[in-house]
Amino acid sequence: MKALNQAFTKYGEIVYPYYLKREEERGTIYVKQLPSQDSQANNLCIIYFEVIKRCSVHIHEIPWTGNENKGYGSVAIRALIIHCINKGYLGITGWLSPRDSGHICGLLAFYKKNGFNIKMNSARNGGKVQLDLTNPNKLLKNLTTIPFQERISLLENQLKMQQQKEKELQEKIVSLEHEITNESKVVKFLKKHI
Repeated sequence: MKALNQAFTKYGEIVYPYYLKREEERGTIYVKQLPSQDSQANNLCIIYFEVIKRCSVHIHEIPWTGNENKGYGSVAIRALIIHCINKGYLGITGWLSPRDSGHICGLLAFYKKNGFNIKMNSARNGGKVQLDLTNPNKLLKNLTTIPFQERISLLENQLKMQQQKEKELQEKIVSLEHEITNESKVVKFLKKHI
């Protein structure tokens, strides 16, 4: 198992991608929470792929691990893209299976964000994804900026939520101050007449 460069998720978490050559033309990308050469230990995301005719890679599966929507898949796919560029491969392909139709919107966003072209089938419940690797400099530039863009977007959303909470708290304070003012008038009236 070969350690690749450590990476960051959009949440700022440090993770560790690894490449494992399984058979002559098959490989696996693992994303781990901790550095570990053990292919079974602390896997956050896994991509199984096959090299086709020594010129391209086909993704066979990205199995569900229970760690979805945390940025691990993006780290894994970017590690695969960099691995493929380093090997001189011309492209990456994969299938969107109809059995994945329950989360097709998330898959489409995932592949689109990572630069893949998507061709849906006529039923719009599956299709093919493809990434052209013949312009590696442009891809590598995008791969270095996408994580920062994701992080900025996440922080902007967190800021908006925080500002909304602050606005709601300010409104609550004004309401409570109003209630206290009115309560004081009632207490003065009762003291005066009791």
